[in-house]
Amino acid sequence: MSQKKNSPHPALEYVLGNLSEDDFLEGGQRDFATDVHTTSLSLARALTVGCLARLDSATSSVNIWDPTAGSGFAGSVLVNALQSAGLQTCYRGQEINDAAVAESQRRFQADPKAEIALGDTLSHDAFPDFRADLVVLDPPWSMSWKSSFFQVKARQNEGEYSFGLPSSSDSTWLFISLALEKLRPGLEGGGRVAALVNPGALSSSRASGAVRQKIVEAGLLESVTRLPDGLAPNTGIPLYLVTFSNRPKDIGRGKAVIADLQTEFTTERRRRTMPVTAFQELETALRTGKSGPRNRGIDVGQFTRRDARLERVSNEGKRLSWRATTFADTPIDDRFLESRYGPAIGVSVVDDVRETIDLDPSRFFGDDSRELIKDIEAKGWQARRLSSLIALEPVPVKASGGVDPDGQLYVPTSQEGKVATETSATGSGGRVLSIRLDDETLDPSFLTAWLNSEQGVSSRRRAIEASSTGSFLNALRSDPRSLMRWADELIVPLPDRGTQLALASADERLSSFEAELNAQRESVWASPESAESVVSRVASAFDDSLSAWLDQLPYPIASALWTAETASSPGEQQRAYIHAWEAIVTFHATVLLSACRTDLGRSGEVESAIGETLRQQHLGIERASFGTWVIIIERVSKEFRRALESNDADEIARVRRSFASLGQAGVERLVSKELVNKVNEVNTKRNRWLGHTGYTSDEEWRAQVVSLVSDLSELRQILGSVWAQLLLVRAGSSKLRRDGRIQTAEVAVGTRSPFKTREFLVGDEMIDGELYLVKDGSQSPLLLGQFVQLRAAPRDAQYTTYFYNRTEGTSVRMVSYQNSPESEIRDDAEGFRSQFGRLALG
Repeated sequence: MSQKKNSPHPALEYVLGNLSEDDFLEGGQRDFATDVHTTSLSLARALTVGCLARLDSATSSVNIWDPTAGSGFAGSVLVNALQSAGLQTCYRGQEINDAAVAESQRRFQADPKAEIALGDTLSHDAFPDFRADLVVLDPPWSMSWKSSFFQVKARQNEGEYSFGLPSSSDSTWLFISLALEKLRPGLEGGGRVAALVNPGALSSSRASGAVRQKIVEAGLLESVTRLPDGLAPNTGIPLYLVTFSNRPKDIGRGKAVIADLQTEFTTERRRRTMPVTAFQELETALRTGKSGPRNRGIDVGQFTRRDARLERVSNEGKRLSWRATTFADTPIDDRFLESRYGPAIGVSVVDDVRETIDLDPSRFFGDDSRELIKDIEAKGWQARRLSSLIALEPVPVKASGGVDPDGQLYVPTSQEGKVATETSATGSGGRVLSIRLDDETLDPSFLTAWLNSEQGVSSRRRAIEASSTGSFLNALRSDPRSLMRWADELIVPLPDRGTQLALASADERLSSFEAELNAQRESVWASPESAESVVSRVASAFDDSLSAWLDQLPYPIASALWTAETASSPGEQQRAYIHAWEAIVTFHATVLLSACRTDLGRSGEVESAIGETLRQQHLGIERASFGTWVIIIERVSKEFRRALESNDADEIARVRRSFASLGQAGVERLVSKELVNKVNEVNTKRNRWLGHTGYTSDEEWRAQVVSLVSDLSELRQILGSVWAQLLLVRAGSSKLRRDGRIQTAEVAVGTRSPFKTREFLVGDEMIDGELYLVKDGSQSPLLLGQFVQLRAAPRDAQYTTYFYNRTEGTSVRMVSYQNSPESEIRDDAEGFRSQFGRLALG
């Protein structure tokens, strides 16, 4: 079959077409799939893409070996794909389970060239003379091979298992060794293996690590791809697609493709699948070897992981020891120690540094520590690890509120609670870690305050995740080794002593101000006649706070607030602030809805539920009221909170990707219950005030304005610095460089336009002229829905923001809440229809 050079293999059209698991499961086969391990459609597609991505276009017939055939599902997808493109296939499968063999034989009964045998593949090859062009391998995960030990050893003595024997607790590399030896010899054209493996098989050391290293050093590794968790039926185990090739033009290149598709999944009816676009991206990466949004090519030497035991003696004479690990071929030497722990800190390497080939590609993507260190160093501070600053190992204690020694810090072992100098002040119901600093290099008050800041909480969260064990995030273990690892993962800033004391003092004073404000608030109710004087005493401190905030806000919100601040009469100001709040809720709902729609499956379910709620309350997206946007905010926020609270690493990563790689703390602010409560509260006020048709005095107008401004102050506290981290931009031109894609964009922040332009490093290219939320380094900038639009005046490039209001016949009405030449514009309703999704009435 003819194929253009370096173009996708025609068999991929079948693989990426409109397939479903039901196409391969008929009658009793569905019951079988729930009782015995069966590869899911997403995993079968991944294996097939791994096989086909670089299949020679001149090939007309293909031999396929499937040593762990199971029900034959993955093999049948590959065979059907090749046959759909006119290729002849010869399939051989082997499986140890009787029921699975019977099912596989039924699946291939119409294919005269397919054979499936019953037997233990590790002990005996049912097809010894068969040579494969492609091997599809979905082996049992972490299966012990002790029961096959003598047969395996005998086969090794006869020349098989030439790469050595792995640890007896996991047979993965035995299957991979057999698969590589089963390939057609390189002199005859060679072949390719596509395998699904668990994380332990990629990273384990000792015997398994030695087998892995020999295969990599032989030049057979082609690619490693991190897949989303939960694709396999009945388990959430993380899986990776690994491909190998013994083709002469592939061996010895010293290169490999790595990809991270962890966040590329959708969930519908609680079932995870990968979208076709993810497989298209993977196929392009494997076929071309060119870097993309979620893949890159690396030298195989970068898979080198180093482990070493480090130690230091504290000023109290305590010898502290812990293990440190580096990835990407980073040496553990004097330069590394100084960079991580500081000069002349006394940290040294004990024993020999151990090296392992670690194929986990996630080490190369999305390391939050780099961003944290970069931010600390941007302030002119040093970034250090807590392990180099403590006097003793961390000690777990109960947060019981007993007598606490002086000079101790107490850090919660979960992601909740506050760091404090008293256990009772941590707010933790479980264990906390007792920490004593080594000397006056780091002030305890400063460290306490910083660890309770948003950046400090992120550092604590990262340390817990990095030092926890298991497939999902767990609380820390209590043994000294685990706790010292946690201390070594906890990144803290080390400014000069004067700066530390000044910041600690400022934090303490601000806390006292907060306490005093609460006391003053209570005093108003005790002495109502003092209310005006109490407010006037503290108001001056906050008079300019909202004006300063405008410079951080996205332009659609900032311009509406500026219009309100500059309104002349009390009545005009009240209406302008209500309009500003309408801008805020419309913009916020649009952001959340846009983020939700990055997961099409889940978004459909969420939007259907929202549509039903809107209908029950006699609301609709066709006539979008304040209440419409509030309901959208409520429902979508709840969905994102559920994902963040699941402790599912893939869910959290997907949510962060949905918000353009914003940190978890920032996303939590955007979807918080406090924010939902605030917009509901403002909606109640708005309905009450706009529904009042009688005379309103200037004094009442002013009181309402004060109330709305107070709500804005609370909103600012809820959102924190989110809008300083996640920028609204209007995309411009882009260019591809070696270090990634660089895109120019106008930064639509603050009250002034035209906007300044700057460059962003991004993964996915932004569409020229569209509005996005982005931060430098975002893999997937968030495309904003059309409910918020910027329109430029042609003469001076000044921008006006328009918000969707309602549908009227064949047009949609867009309104502006800022001073502008046109207060509203009309758009074609038909072109806008896709924005409604499942929110529409029908």
